[in-house]
Parts: sequence; structure tokens; C-alpha cells
Amino acid sequence: MNAKQILQSIKLNQNKTIFSITIGEAVERLLEFIKEWELSIKIGDISKKDWEIFLDSYSDAVITYHPENDHQERVVFLKNEKILKKYGLTSEDIQRLDFC
Repeated sequence: MNAKQILQSIKLNQNKTIFSITIGEAVERLLEFIKEWELSIKIGDISKKDWEIFLDSYSDAVITYHPENDHQERVVFLKNEKILKKYGLTSEDIQRLDFC
């Protein structure tokens, strides 16, 4: 499943911007992060409401954190740990991501 398919399935406009990037770009970055960190998250099960929460978090992270070492993506996952555990994120994943 790619970013376009996900956003179409939950009826979010991929061209809407989040700060300086579009929703489509943000989802692509989050998907790359999931793949890079080998997180077992059930992407297709994430609800529209939860995607909106993650994307709002990403917007905040882009403003607050520098992009090196996946800081922006990591903060989204750490901030939304409880929600993401519904979709397969584990306590071990949180420990790996929270290395700062």
C-alpha cells in the first residue's frame, strides 16, 4: 500500500499542505521511516482520525525538530505511542526509537 492509496481510502487530499510539505509527502516520509526502522505497523488499518492525529503531530515536528536522524518522524511515533500500539507498534520499537 502506498501513500496515494492510503489517502484515497480515507478520503484525505494528498495535496493539502502541512506547514511546508503536502500530506502526500508527509505520509511518504512516514512510510519510508516505517520501512527503514522495520516497524510492524498495520498501515492499512489506520483510521482517518488517527492519520489526522499523526499528520498534525508531523506538522508540529517539522516546525520544532530538525530532520537529521529521523527526529521529525521519531517524535511522531513517540508522541502517538498509545495509538500506534493498536496498529502493531511494540514497547521494544519505542525503546529503539527513543535513543536520545
